[in-house]
Formats: sequence, structure tokens, C-alpha cells
Amino acid sequence: SVAVVVGDLIYCVLIQQTALTVTVVGDNLGNTYTPLNAGNDAGAVTARAFYSRVTTAGTCTGPSATTTASANNVVFIGVAFEGPFGIPPLDANPANGTADVTSAFVCPATGTLAQAEEVVVAWGAANYSTAWAATSPNIERIEAASAALLKGNIGSQVVSVTTTISPEFTAASNPPECILGTSSFRSASSGSGT
Repeated sequence: SVAVVVGDLIYCVLIQQTALTVTVVGDNLGNTYTPLNAGNDAGAVTARAFYSRVTTAGTCTGPSATTTASANNVVFIGVAFEGPFGIPPLDANPANGTADVTSAFVCPATGTLAQAEEVVVAWGAANYSTAWAATSPNIERIEAASAALLKGNIGSQVVSVTTTISPEFTAASNPPECILGTSSFRSASSGSGT
């Protein structure tokens, strides 16, 4: 659980061993979660990211996701970022990538950003359990695996430039399949914490 205030950002990724079935993400506070892209199916791993700009403060014990029940593995990871974030918060949301299965894993480029103060969030999902590391200035925020079948990472970096950003992760071995995503979110005010 984590204490959140209005204007904070919650970012999560649901990773499935089956066809992508996540339809809704929510939390115990009633914050609204928006899907990023349509999600991807790389074959033995599927993934989709969601975010919420917090509108109801309190102790968040979620988020939670609605999926189709199955006996297959799932990994659901999330990170809360201190705001305040702009309205709307989302600036860049390039298409997810599935072609890069060789370390270093380069996440999709943000393209030119709308403002200099943003938080760039990167994530990766793969159908194995090998640990990943974030390549600086990307900082790993969370990593989780389900058996040796699925794994996911979320990293982030605060930027003070508008030039395109391509976050990276590395690993000691390469997965058969991989999905990589990037999103960038606007700060609401100069010098705000993240």
C-alpha cells in the first residue's frame, strides 16, 4: 500500500502468459485508470500498461485488474510517482515494441517532448525470469517474475530536456519474446518532485 494525494501518478503493467485479456484496472480509492496503447501479444507473453492521475487521495491498496480466468501465469506490477502531474498528464505514448529481444533492450523513443520537466516511464515484459537492470539514467522501480515463465520491469527517469528519450534495460541472457513500452508524463509545475 502507498499513500497518494491528488495529482500523483500511478502506473501499472499487466503481463499474461495467455492472450491479452485485461479489460479494466481500478483501485480501492476509485481512481480511474486509462489504458496505454492496445497492448501487445508477442506469442508466449502479452502485456498492457495503464495509468491514473490520482483524483482521490488516501492509502492505495491496489491497483487491481480484471482479466479472463485461466490456469496460466500473470505478473501485475505498479509504481506510484509523487506529483503534481499536469492535466492531462500524458505527453508521449509511442507504440510498444516486440522486435528487440537482445540486451540492451531499447524501449520505444518518446519523440520530442512537449515540455522540459517530465517523467519518462519505461517497462519491459518477457517470457522468462532472468533479472533485468535499468541503464542509467533510467532507474529500475520494480521487477517481478512468475516462476520461470513471465517477468516484468518498470523503470523511470526525470528529464529536463525536450529531446527524444529511449530508455534501456539490460540482462545477462536474452528472452525468446519481449515487449517494451515507454510513456512520458508532464509535470504540473516547475521543480515539482517525482
